Amino acid sequence: MSKIRSSNSIASIQRKIKERRGQGHFSEYKPWLTVHDVPSIGIVTRMLGWKSGRLHHYLSEHFELAHHYQMECSEQVIDIREPFPLLPLDKTLYIAQKLGIKHPTDPKNKLPIIMTTDMLLTVKQEESIKFIAHSIKPSNKLTKRVVEKLQIEKEFFKDQKIEWTLITERQIN
Repeated sequence: MSKIRSSNSIASIQRKIKERRGQGHFSEYKPWLTVHDVPSIGIVTRMLGWKSGRLHHYLSEHFELAHHYQMECSEQVIDIREPFPLLPLDKTLYIAQKLGIKHPTDPKNKLPIIMTTDMLLTVKQEESIKFIAHSIKPSNKLTKRVVEKLQIEKEFFKDQKIEWTLITERQIN
């Protein structure tokens, strides 16, 4: 089955927002990107989540799936949302400018893309709920450009007062 790359036009972004992609919790959550939206060189996976009762879409190497299983087994994690959009776009554009980093753009139309984080976890701690963002990357893929994009992501979540962590194969059991 061939993959169709989704357009990064304003109309496409508005369509995803209208479809409520990147919104909701548990079984109501719809990923911003699905395995059908993005071509992948590696392995893509759709799997039914035990906690959410919905299909989860993982777009890259097996590290995301392995980390998903770890989070499914954690008693503290009550929801996993993947890929989670960093919206509004103006915020990541501002952060990139502030950090002096080129914002990611679509290679075809050169428009800025909506950045995503690999997982946004909902975690129960005693009597409270908090969110934790996880970016999952193999350590051998941490190029200068990838690290720059991760800096934008980290700053985005810092501004939201959400803990952000980079997960590599070293943190995956």
